[in-house]
Amino acid sequence: MTDPERIDLSALDPARDSEQWSRLMETTRLRIEAILEGRTGAPGLLDVLAAWSRPILAAAAVLVLAFGLADAAIAAGGGALDAASGARRLAALSGNSLGRGLRPTGAELMVALGSRSAR
Repeated sequence: MTDPERIDLSALDPARDSEQWSRLMETTRLRIEAILEGRTGAPGLLDVLAAWSRPILAAAAVLVLAFGLADAAIAAGGGALDAASGARRLAALSGNSLGRGLRPTGAELMVALGSRSAR
């Protein structure tokens, strides 16, 4: 850049040969359009992810609903399960006691029923 000679840029002057300049601009525009059309044909990574977003969100919503219903069913049925397991423990205690010819004590009955005060 320290060369004192000026660079001749007159070939780039659009007013010098307007017809050649128009052809150059049109050729450049057509080449750019061809490149851009080629790029729009192949989906990019974000396009693929965006296409999967709705099915993934729908599946996640179904899973949340299913887990919520299962949790509610377990919470609602918890009392029935406790009562059934208490009845099984009481039946087992009664069977063992009667098999030995003994009567179960009050403390044994409370433990079988799961009372916290008997422990």
